[in-house]
Amino acid sequence: MHEIIHDLKTERQNVSEGLPSGYKLVPAAFYLVSLASIFLSLYFSLGKKAYEATEEEMKVRIAAATTDENTVLAKQQSIVGEAKKAESFAKWLEGARPLQPVTVAVGRSMGKDSTVSELSLTRNPEIPAHTFLQLKIDGGGTTQIESTLDSIYALNYQTYSAQQVKGENSTDFQAILIHKQN
Repeated sequence: MHEIIHDLKTERQNVSEGLPSGYKLVPAAFYLVSLASIFLSLYFSLGKKAYEATEEEMKVRIAAATTDENTVLAKQQSIVGEAKKAESFAKWLEGARPLQPVTVAVGRSMGKDSTVSELSLTRNPEIPAHTFLQLKIDGGGTTQIESTLDSIYALNYQTYSAQQVKGENSTDFQAILIHKQN
């Protein structure tokens, strides 16, 4: 033990005494601190390696989650695209309602003193279910317009923003036709 813990200053005759006995703990403290630093270095090294392994695992998990997210977003965009196609098809289908029954109803509603001089049915490109009706009737007047509108109403249409202008022998009528859903 004398070799491990030795006196830092040997005693010299007539010059000086040795260090106090408490200083013999300095080498023991040195060995303890050295041993503790080795253990702490080992502990922190293992902790760093565990952190790096966890970090790599998290990177892999993040990459997998990003891939899953991109897959879900691609599917969602596909569904949204299909929904837009379906919506445009539904609008087209609604707008593709045949207008021939309207023209036939207008023609059949004419009395013996009335004739259709102009008839125009124009679809609204923004709202295909709305059709702009322009009708010019010679003879018959307001009663003929009412009879014609009754025939159109029988086909489940309603008028919106109707305007009627009475001339000498003719009546101009304009309105937006909207098909009512049953």
